[in-house]
Amino acid sequence: MTASLARRGFLAGALGAFGQAALFRAASADAAQLPSAADLARPVDTLRAASGLLMTDETGARVDIARYTGETLLVALWAPWCLPCRREMPAMARLAARLGDAPVRVLPLAFDWRGAASIRRFYRETGVEGLPILLGDGENLVATLGVEQLPTTVVIDAKGRHVATVTGEAVWDDDATLAWMLGFTA
Repeated sequence: MTASLARRGFLAGALGAFGQAALFRAASADAAQLPSAADLARPVDTLRAASGLLMTDETGARVDIARYTGETLLVALWAPWCLPCRREMPAMARLAARLGDAPVRVLPLAFDWRGAASIRRFYRETGVEGLPILLGDGENLVATLGVEQLPTTVVIDAKGRHVATVTGEAVWDDDATLAWMLGFTA
């Protein structure tokens, strides 16, 4: 299940009207049947530099992706109004904890017109810990990585190149995905 970034405003309003929390609980049962992210991962056809990816932190300060040169990045493109994204984020936090000191960083890049307060609230409600609050720009995302749907997760290698993509909802905290991510550090 995916949602177009262009429809994010409509979906945010619609989900608010129907009650995000109730929908999230009802849909959580489906998560047990999801494939591993390692199984859904696809290498990109042409390596693209991710240096143009725009991010801001929860204070609105620009975050330069170059600060992570030398580390593999798992950039989860998500929004709190996207139900599959909401289900994935706690597993992303568990994956980040399992990665420990490995040179791999999980960066959830949120797209939400309500800003950092919405992300903070989501983290608090779902018990997500250890992940930064980063906000992105949908038009920049399309131009830089060619991504138009949520949830999508991209792997950026230690040289700053987009090397793999996982499109759609997946299991992120399983052993296969941990091994797949650690494979980028070898």
